[in-house]
Amino acid sequence: MTHPLVAFLKTPMAAPETRTLRSMRRLWMALCWALALAVMLLPVLKALLGPWAGLPALLLGLAALLHGLVYFRAKARADDVFGREVRP
Repeated sequence: MTHPLVAFLKTPMAAPETRTLRSMRRLWMALCWALALAVMLLPVLKALLGPWAGLPALLLGLAALLHGLVYFRAKARADDVFGREVRP
């Protein structure tokens, strides 16, 4: 007989990543990297776009935020379903 804590520690805590969740995670990471790039290139964008230079960073920030909310809710939902199936 094993201790309940040992059984709990052996139980996986996260659901296996589906193809949809993987693509959502990769898209979220790409949006974050694009946002970082837009911020680093702000002086160049300022020279090209003038007062509108912050617009790409703003749009990428909003897209990353909204997609992140959708992704993390879907990931939490998948983890909850997986947790209910694994544990008795």
